[in-house]
Amino acid sequence: MLKILGMSLVSILIISGIGLAQQVKNPYAGNPQALKEGAEIFKKNCESCHGPGGKGDICPDLTKKNKKYGDTDSDLFLTISKGRPGGMPNWDNTLGTDRIWKVITYIRSIER
Repeated sequence: MLKILGMSLVSILIISGIGLAQQVKNPYAGNPQALKEGAEIFKKNCESCHGPGGKGDICPDLTKKNKKYGDTDSDLFLTISKGRPGGMPNWDNTLGTDRIWKVITYIRSIER
């Protein structure tokens, strides 16, 4: 993946608010290995707040298709990478772009 100053092109588009960000799709969508890795990353980093299987605990239920901050892959990427007010931390430095996309692959697999 192209990196500029340590940031992916996807991150730069999203942060800058360029309209192309809405067109960004998960590069790991439909990839079984990425799904498996995403599930492991989720369990280690996200499950303590979002509960087993993402069903919600102290944080929102991720199995629901309608998310508070948007439903596109770009919306999920922005939420995970940059965080949200009220409790969602910034995961960009901890997980990095590829692992965030793999988590999104997992989240898509648990939506009902």
